[in-house]
Amino acid sequence: MIRDGVATLLKELLTVEEIPFNVPPQKEIGDFSSAICLSLAKERRRPPLEIAKETVEKLRSNLPPYIREVTSSPPGYINFKVDWRALAEDLLPQILEKGDAFGRPASTRKEKVFIEHTSVNPNKAMHIGHLRNAVLGDTVARVLEWLGFSTEVCNYIDDTGLQVVDVVTALLYLDPPRFTPGSSGFEDIWQKVPEDQPLDYFCWDLYARFQNEVEANPTLLQKREEVLHQIEGGKHPISSFAKELARKIVQAHLETVAQLSIFYDLLNWESDIIRQGFWEATFELLKERKAIRFETDGPNKGCWVVPFGGLVETDEGVKSLDKILVRSNGSVTYTGKDVAYQLWKFGLLQRDFLYRPWGIQNNGEMLWTTAQQGEPADRLPRRFGHADRVINVIDRRQSYPQQVVGECLRQIGFEKEAEESIHLAYEVVNLSAQAARLLGMEETNEKKAFAMSGRSGTGVKANDFIRMVKQKVIEKADHPLEEGVASSLASAAIRYYLLKFTLESQIVFDFDEALKTTGDTGVYLEYAHARACSILRKAEERMIDLEWRRDCIPADLTETERGLLDVLSSFSSVVARTGETLRVSQLAEYAFDLASSFTNFYEHPDPQAEVQTLFIHLQDNGLRTFRLSLVRAFQNVMANLLRLLGMATLEKI
Repeated sequence: MIRDGVATLLKELLTVEEIPFNVPPQKEIGDFSSAICLSLAKERRRPPLEIAKETVEKLRSNLPPYIREVTSSPPGYINFKVDWRALAEDLLPQILEKGDAFGRPASTRKEKVFIEHTSVNPNKAMHIGHLRNAVLGDTVARVLEWLGFSTEVCNYIDDTGLQVVDVVTALLYLDPPRFTPGSSGFEDIWQKVPEDQPLDYFCWDLYARFQNEVEANPTLLQKREEVLHQIEGGKHPISSFAKELARKIVQAHLETVAQLSIFYDLLNWESDIIRQGFWEATFELLKERKAIRFETDGPNKGCWVVPFGGLVETDEGVKSLDKILVRSNGSVTYTGKDVAYQLWKFGLLQRDFLYRPWGIQNNGEMLWTTAQQGEPADRLPRRFGHADRVINVIDRRQSYPQQVVGECLRQIGFEKEAEESIHLAYEVVNLSAQAARLLGMEETNEKKAFAMSGRSGTGVKANDFIRMVKQKVIEKADHPLEEGVASSLASAAIRYYLLKFTLESQIVFDFDEALKTTGDTGVYLEYAHARACSILRKAEERMIDLEWRRDCIPADLTETERGLLDVLSSFSSVVARTGETLRVSQLAEYAFDLASSFTNFYEHPDPQAEVQTLFIHLQDNGLRTFRLSLVRAFQNVMANLLRLLGMATLEKI
């Protein structure tokens, strides 16, 4: 709010795109400064102080909003002093009047944004790496919806992939009783799952065990090939059993993420993409637009490829940089199916799914799913797909396939849609040496980080992590916590932990760090909000008038009052910037700054005084009203922020 106005004027005066700000070493210089003139000096061949003085003169004739004084100082800084009373006079009544609508745009956007996240293989329990994807995608969707976009959140289910094939093969043939061809009953197979173990946990161990045994067992290898063809071809009864297994594990995944307040609009199943002929329609379109080429010789002989780089000489011989969409045996690659699916998301494919309700979620909203025995799109109360922008939340290892998807759209002629195809890439979650040792991994002395591996069964299961954090929250509390409060605090801790890292930062998971409930944590945010609610509750109990009055603003604001006002004024711009960049870590960083500013204000409202008086005990009615209004403003903004971060707004802990 303050810096935005200054930045707008400076960009116009200096014809630059970005304006850096910093805090001066001495408070007397100003409340904040900019060193932009230092970076312009070489380019413009002028002393930076000369540029600064000239800019200051222009600013003084048209002061930015809430700025009372502008000065320059060596070697070329522009310094700004804020009119804090004017800011308080405008900002506080806005927050108090608008409440949970403060910072939200008055009008909605026409664009529809499709956000796909989570997309975990339905063959075993989720781990903490999957949670990072889900929390990122869910928070992005919340921010975009807040900013007025129509959003559609999808969870893609790869129910025909090799991971599902392996678990199905293991269930059917690894241990007796084994499936007998010609049989359609699977009661004995399901009884292999212990009653005291969740199915997704059982499959976690089974999948790892199968990887160890399959290579040494030719019979299992043969059975895996048979199961693969049965599932891909949709042949009963194996494909039906595989679908039932996937459904049960997907339901377990949904229950896991629901503990973190993560919900969806639609489950899209890969088997339905295949059955509905999405690829066939896409293949014809690609050939018609000459976006793919059939290779008659070279390393990709017999394949259909996207021209993406040609041939290169390597130490291992000639290799192709072109991306294969159809292999020489006629099978379609994952990327080929991704291209077809991306076309559907934009409404560019003359094919659609059939749909049916999956069930009501904990947020009260209906979850829909694609289904072979579903209803056509024109009979539904809402329309899926047909997005203006598509955001695929997938880790950075899938960057190249995502580039190919965009390039295919571009070569077909859908330039706009290619530009609006956004890969929200992030670094993976690995294990610290300590975590790896605790999980039984060997040779953990030299390496600093270890990859989680479904094949070896190594990783931190999401449900286990959620339970551990909840237990730690209960242990750290100085009083007994209600079940719902403990769950909400655990959810806040986990979401914040996964959001505070930048997209480029690898999370090296450490149990001690992840289980922290003090300091830079989601629990700290919740306690700050609850403290504000407690102050306001006590004020109401004492019948204190909380009505805002303009004449309550002190002549001079204390340092902590100014600090809280400053952070409160940035809320709208931080959310808007997050919506533009999709970098949700800056939202988490802002939340911690806001909570810290409030705590500092609450604990030191009069920094120079020896005794700090509680707000409700102040004898000066005007000052009491002002400070309680600051508390109300903080509570409103922090509540909005917590909702954007997917956290509960606890009023009492």
